[in-house]
Amino acid sequence: MHPKQAEIHDAVTRMKQANLAAQRKLKKAASLASYRELAKESEQDGQAILVWSEAFQRALKENEIVFIPRSDEPYYIDRPVVIPSNRRIEAEDGAVIRLQRGIRTLMFQNEHVLDGTHAPLKDTARDENICITGGRWEESLDRRAGYGRSGMNDESRSFFGVSTAMFFNNLNGLTLENMTFAHTGGFAVQAGDVRDAVMHGIRFDECYADGLHLNGNTENAWIRDISGQCGDDLVALNAYDWQNSSVDFGPMKNMLCENLTLSESSPYKAMRIQPGIYYYDDGTTIDCALDGVIVKNVRGIRTFKMYYQTPAYNIGIQKPERGAPGSGDWLFFEDIAVDLAAPLDRFREYEESDPVRGAFAAFEIGANIGHIFFEDINLTLYREKYPESYLLCVGPKSCLVDEGKREVFDPYVKCRVGSVQMKHIRINGSEPDSVKPYIRMVAFDDVNHDGLSTGRGTIERTEYCRD
Repeated sequence: MHPKQAEIHDAVTRMKQANLAAQRKLKKAASLASYRELAKESEQDGQAILVWSEAFQRALKENEIVFIPRSDEPYYIDRPVVIPSNRRIEAEDGAVIRLQRGIRTLMFQNEHVLDGTHAPLKDTARDENICITGGRWEESLDRRAGYGRSGMNDESRSFFGVSTAMFFNNLNGLTLENMTFAHTGGFAVQAGDVRDAVMHGIRFDECYADGLHLNGNTENAWIRDISGQCGDDLVALNAYDWQNSSVDFGPMKNMLCENLTLSESSPYKAMRIQPGIYYYDDGTTIDCALDGVIVKNVRGIRTFKMYYQTPAYNIGIQKPERGAPGSGDWLFFEDIAVDLAAPLDRFREYEESDPVRGAFAAFEIGANIGHIFFEDINLTLYREKYPESYLLCVGPKSCLVDEGKREVFDPYVKCRVGSVQMKHIRINGSEPDSVKPYIRMVAFDDVNHDGLSTGRGTIERTEYCRD
């Protein structure tokens, strides 16, 4: 194990022990069933239901531990339930907590959430020591709803970048374990500005956006045994993000993600790991950087997306959203199988293997990275159909839509990777003598003829070991 990997493991291990010790101090407990008199009668799809929002809120106010017993009927909620510090929610097998149909707000969030979109979060009182374990957590949707249509923090969408079933930020000590999420129209879990997070044994059942969507200013996270069906990223480490997808912008440090399995039926087989430079309203910037990330034992992901990306823009009419590629160092990818049967994004440039714009890869980088490691990577390529498919691409991306009038990516990106180290790489079942044919450094020379489409990716050093 590389010394930096050991350092990440040590930090995460200490964090897990501290989270567990804090949870063991919680004593005062009650069953949600004892607050049944606060559940109100309502109706959904022509049937009578009980809505437990007030019961949840009162139980969490008066107790440190709230038990949710199994039930033949779901526990419906119709508004955000706020979780104070030093709380644990324990749901038995068979307990289903469901958002009532037609409710556009999220299900659960911690008490002192803050919006870091417009300026950095100031030092203030932070929540601490929150745990949810067990249970099935559902929305009543059958497709992705879209930003501003579900998962809002309140009816006025006062936090523009929140779109999720559960939201946590401005928090020290978060534990989510052995949970199932289902039918979520936005992200299942969105979290940022969190220190010391354990997310373990989480499954997604027909979720329509990201599973775990983690944003900036997050330090020490252990993400393990994550699986199921998502409409977008199974896990996203978006230190930088678009404003409709985050309220937390800043660096990430010590992120350990292992045992990730995305189901074959998932429509978008991706894992986004995104640094970037973010601009606040006053023009000041922050490097949403990645420092120490381990991604290990992953199945079902087709592309790991590590590139800066802004919203699409009209060439010659609009300028890209303000920002720039971010940075990262000490990124480790180990024991990963990728079947690159087709490009993740089915744009014409990829499908037709355009010699300039058509390169795509299992790992795509558009950021300034110091050290990145790949070990035990098993890649299947189909170069007879996609000759521009690779193990690794570094540099800008460009694909045009709307009859060539609209740019999807950011062809002006200039980025550098200092050191790439590869060990035990298998391409179509065997270890190649050289990885050079499977690495592409992309370069554009004003490809859109707009003065904003010259970019280049470079790798300073590549080491490859077969033994």
